[in-house]
Amino acid sequence: MASLKFDESLVKIFEQPPNREKVERDLAAKLVEQGYAKLSFTEAILQRELTYPTGLEFGSFAAAIPHCAPENVNTPALCVGVLKSPIAWGRMDDKNQTCQVSFVTMLAIIDPKDHLSMLQKVVGLIRDADLAQRILYAGDPAEVYGLVHDKLA
Repeated sequence: MASLKFDESLVKIFEQPPNREKVERDLAAKLVEQGYAKLSFTEAILQRELTYPTGLEFGSFAAAIPHCAPENVNTPALCVGVLKSPIAWGRMDDKNQTCQVSFVTMLAIIDPKDHLSMLQKVVGLIRDADLAQRILYAGDPAEVYGLVHDKLA
């Protein structure tokens, strides 16, 4: 898999996120502001999520993996969001249903083959119930980065 840019500046903790769109806009803004994604990235993420939701549920923990077409990306990167208060997110396996997402990994990927690899890594991370809890209780972006970097690198 191609190397994805990821550091603690690409981690955001949301204390009271109002909705899915706000989370997606804020995470996409980080990728655009740092030059990893093009200005079109945010709207592409929002539109794709409406058609192909990315929420995944594993027991009491759910995550989302929003992404969009590679023409919206400059440099491969990922951005992580931790939601202290879970929010409704469309499910990947049934877009008519939602799950309560607490962890978001937004992908800015150029090579579509990298998507499957990252999906597998995120699934591995959220299946680790102990690690998932530690991520949710992390106090700052540096702590979140420290917990997830090795799993997502």
